[in-house]
Amino acid sequence: MSRDHATFTQWDASYVLGALTPGDRHDYEAHLEECERCRTAVAELASMPGLLAGARAMSSVWDDPQEDLPPVNLVDLVVQRDTRRRRTLRNRVVGGVAGIAAAIAIAIAVPAALTHETGPVTTVALAAVADSTMTVTLDFSPVAWGTRIDMTCDYPAGGTWDDAYGPLSYELVVTDRAGNVSRVSTWNAVPGKTVHLNAATAVPLSEIVSVEVRSGTGATILAAAINS
Repeated sequence: MSRDHATFTQWDASYVLGALTPGDRHDYEAHLEECERCRTAVAELASMPGLLAGARAMSSVWDDPQEDLPPVNLVDLVVQRDTRRRRTLRNRVVGGVAGIAAAIAIAIAVPAALTHETGPVTTVALAAVADSTMTVTLDFSPVAWGTRIDMTCDYPAGGTWDDAYGPLSYELVVTDRAGNVSRVSTWNAVPGKTVHLNAATAVPLSEIVSVEVRSGTGATILAAAINS
């Protein structure tokens, strides 16, 4: 017997619950092969038999003595189940986002702590080795990644700070216990000014034995011994 689509749209629950006659079931399954909307409706109700089995175990859910019949509040039960599932999913998503945010905060905080956490500051005034009116004071701060160096350079007015090729350039170098020399900063002279520079080295402060200010040609201008 041929039936229109409107008739089949009412059969999804009966099909899932096994309430169709063999003939109707055969016709409905043939319809399902061609109708995506009805297949979707059946898929949405596929868990209904399990829900009914659980509901029958709770005698307080309905008073109908005919246990083979579905409860009159079946729709409410389905809605309540779906609401609980959506609430659980939402809580899991919110919890997951909160966990990710906490992990990101920790990941940001740890490097920041390593960067700014310093030990006692060691202040060293460099002594002139060559003819120069420049003075340099260095503050050494041990940090997790090596040594931070805060440098104060004073260039008195009236000094000779320019050569034939432009401003005089300088470099700061450190020497470790193994004799390795590292250039940690370069800059140009600024006549009549006090300049503050920041530098850094991977060499731990305890391993630095000397520090020097050299000219652009490599000549030592100022120097000091550390940890000697």
